[in-house]
Amino acid sequence: MQLPWLKQRSTAQGCLGIEINHGRYWAVHRTQRGVISSFVPEDGEKGFEKLAGWIDKQGLGGSPAVVCMDVEQYDLQLVDSPPVPPEELTDALSFRIDELVGAPAADKVLQAFPLPGDAYRGRMSMAFAAITDRAYLQDIVDFCRSHDLQLEQILINEMAVLNLLANIEPEDSVAVLRLEENSGVIYLYRDGALYFTRQISLGTDDLGLSSLNVEEGGLSMQPNSRIDVLALELQRSMDYFESQLGLGAVSQLWVMKPDGVDVTDALGELEERVNTPVRLMSLETSFNRQESEVPLTASLAIALGGALSYDLGN
Repeated sequence: MQLPWLKQRSTAQGCLGIEINHGRYWAVHRTQRGVISSFVPEDGEKGFEKLAGWIDKQGLGGSPAVVCMDVEQYDLQLVDSPPVPPEELTDALSFRIDELVGAPAADKVLQAFPLPGDAYRGRMSMAFAAITDRAYLQDIVDFCRSHDLQLEQILINEMAVLNLLANIEPEDSVAVLRLEENSGVIYLYRDGALYFTRQISLGTDDLGLSSLNVEEGGLSMQPNSRIDVLALELQRSMDYFESQLGLGAVSQLWVMKPDGVDVTDALGELEERVNTPVRLMSLETSFNRQESEVPLTASLAIALGGALSYDLGN
């Protein structure tokens, strides 16, 4: 969700990307070289106090910042798009906040963006509407002000992932899967646009990935794995993309590296079930320039996707 009154400014300092994930704060410091440092919260650590200390220690006060909202704090709805120009879409749909979320409009903020015209074979005009609490946005603004950060944008995760894809440049349509401990989300993109997103109530713990077994030949999933259920959820989403949206088969599935679990050796099993090429979303070669060996797992990747929306200038 971009705040239109926050203008971009070029800087030699780089940009701070922050993701809030289930109340936990993750951050990357991106320069033209790539990610040169990052903040990873300790297990169970919530709130921004430790992040604030890291910002001060790194001397990042005054830096531009892009914050990706906690997925628990916004609602993304697919709605009929009124016949207005794209630049007027947010204003047009803001009149429907009461209807969409059943809460007073004064307490909410809405940002909208249209689906590309080829969705649903051009028979329907649809848009995504991201809705969040005004007070939640104010908390983000207050945090940045209190630590002398130049808040440039507040984004939803779907747009952060889109920024990552814009830099990786997949050749065709791609499904992106992000798994948390007890939940997940599926994103479907094509030609630089978001077409579909869906939350699933299935995570790495459900799949037996919280404690991968070391067996002869490497890591393997536990016998009680529910990977068939995950494959079904993915296949339903990809079938919807192909048949209902009329956009053809999804060409590849990219799995974001979960923050606390290595899923590499489970990808082959998943690929067999969905009959679609499955790969880890690899960002290390292109972006990771840290002296420490901190991988760009999902939360740091989302933070990076936010930072990529900021033009560093020359």
